[in-house]
Amino acid sequence: MNIAMLQTARGGSQSVPNKNILEFNGRPLFLHNIMHAQKSKYQPLIYLSTDIPHLEELAIKHNFKIINRPENLAGSKSSHHEVMKHGVNEIEKYENNRLDILVVILGNTISAWHEDIDRAIEVLISENDVDSVISVGKYNMFNPIRSLSISQDGSLSRIVTKEALGSNIENNNINDKDVIGDVYYLNGSFMVMRRSAIFDNSDKLPFTWLGNKTIPIVQNDICMEIDAEWQTHIIEKISMDYTIAR
Repeated sequence: MNIAMLQTARGGSQSVPNKNILEFNGRPLFLHNIMHAQKSKYQPLIYLSTDIPHLEELAIKHNFKIINRPENLAGSKSSHHEVMKHGVNEIEKYENNRLDILVVILGNTISAWHEDIDRAIEVLISENDVDSVISVGKYNMFNPIRSLSISQDGSLSRIVTKEALGSNIENNNINDKDVIGDVYYLNGSFMVMRRSAIFDNSDKLPFTWLGNKTIPIVQNDICMEIDAEWQTHIIEKISMDYTIAR
């Protein structure tokens, strides 16, 4: 199997300015996942798709290669799917070989543990009917039945209506966080995909690049992408805990 890793980390964050290069435990955030992933027993080359300037010294020191991301793929509304396809094409040009598997790690998370990445790769190698393997976390407290929206008049209403729920859930337990069973969310640590899944496009929303069959790797750590300032404190704790435990 021809395997490569691609980290996606652009410079122009709006939610948390410069979040991908904020320092945690003495290193810029994006570098943590690169260093975790480099411990994979498969030892693929790691490429960084970015528009962040002046990273050449870090790339040499930490043995990753920079893919210069074009302006049309570096905006806040740019398609992550298109960024991945651009990354695959650039990697294949550099390696002069067609990829079988792409591991995508994000620049605004910190938990792409190499043990989990290796497990994900092994699933794709051993199970031909699986298109992708992704990291998820179990967050029953955020089950969609409990989600609310604010109407124009300022009042709260349910996003998932009683009619949509049907008759399977009784009114007396509808607010129980476990009422629909365990709820899993993509936590942003990593996605491992066959090349065919990325380019063929399934009809499974919202992540059409994952193909038709996706297997989860459930991470018990608190893992998340940074999309708000309050999350930086959690990422700082994870980085410190990792240093102590590993």
